[in-house]
Amino acid sequence: MVWTDEKVKLLVQLWESGQSITQIGKALGMTRNAVVGKAHRIGLAKRASPIMRSEKPAQPRPAVSHHAAAPAAPRAPVQVKQEPAAMRQDSTAGTAAPQPQLTAAMLAALQPSSGPRCKWPIGDPKSAEFDFCEHVALPGKPYCAQHCAMAYTNWNPESAVEAVKAVNAA
Repeated sequence: MVWTDEKVKLLVQLWESGQSITQIGKALGMTRNAVVGKAHRIGLAKRASPIMRSEKPAQPRPAVSHHAAAPAAPRAPVQVKQEPAAMRQDSTAGTAAPQPQLTAAMLAALQPSSGPRCKWPIGDPKSAEFDFCEHVALPGKPYCAQHCAMAYTNWNPESAVEAVKAVNAA
């Protein structure tokens, strides 16, 4: 984009006639940004903003303090269901999607004899009663069997039973 003397004269004429920057750019075969840059460099008067401003000044918003509220009462720890629901509601389709059902035998088989604890949070992290699930986590998972069923949409309890049996046998 070369600015010749003719283009600069035409820029000044179009600028003073009140044409928009986009129109000037099209007439000169230049980009809008090139026109703005050249106008600034040669010292042309600034344009009024095309955004319509209201006559009255903006009113300041009142400050909202989130720290002034009274502390919340401590909540009781959240109880986890012993067995996950067989069907979960699919929020996008509005239809129930079948999920694998954990039987009592599967739950018993899924509890490894020892190992890392489940990382499922119980309760409000800001309260003194906050804790994590007390069950043993499944091998390769951060959660116990019950919480794996809640956390993973495609979790297969049958494969988890096999993994726990392999760990317990070793």
